[in-house]
Amino acid sequence: MNFLENEYLLREFLINYILVTSRESDTDHCIVRLIISALATPGEIKNITKRDIKDYGDFQTVRFYEKGNSRIFPIDKRTYDLLIKIGEKSGAKDPIFKVTSDEIDEVVQKYSPPQKRLNARKLRDEVIRLVSDSLFFEDYRTMLKQNDLKKLFNALEDSNPIYSGIWDFEDDEYLKEFIKFYFVFIGERDLDKISERIHEDTERLRKLMDEN
Repeated sequence: MNFLENEYLLREFLINYILVTSRESDTDHCIVRLIISALATPGEIKNITKRDIKDYGDFQTVRFYEKGNSRIFPIDKRTYDLLIKIGEKSGAKDPIFKVTSDEIDEVVQKYSPPQKRLNARKLRDEVIRLVSDSLFFEDYRTMLKQNDLKKLFNALEDSNPIYSGIWDFEDDEYLKEFIKFYFVFIGERDLDKISERIHEDTERLRKLMDEN
């Protein structure tokens, strides 16, 4: 199968690329993770306070507010930990992120590949399409209206790769496939440069690609 002709694989690579390149900054990375993990909008991200973050033991959630509307949504554990870290110096009622919607768009654009620049809304749309494709017979809108947060978390674990850790390169085989896609889509084969861009150890990349 030609990777560049597979819409699903291209979408997954694009989202994953933005996720890992944003590791350059904890704040930027957390903003990107909130969009990918919880489908957060710029307005919702701007309003998050420490009071909105909850740990239920088996899973974690954030309460989002925007224009008088609110929703509670699960987030993956890495995003939760990073959000707690960033919010340490904020007051309980103070927004954790001191950013504008335009600045959130700029964050996403900064880490997008040159071949396809996205803003926050477009990244969110790409994640929704990926999740929707993974749900097969269940519409993602129905899933998002799930009142049982544990069931919603379980559905996200099955449909959104950020929850499994695979997009954080916990799995060597997945990372190897990502690098192969990187060669083709980005057009860069220098592992030193790739390592710097995706913030992964060069020796790990060399070892994996030498196994081919």
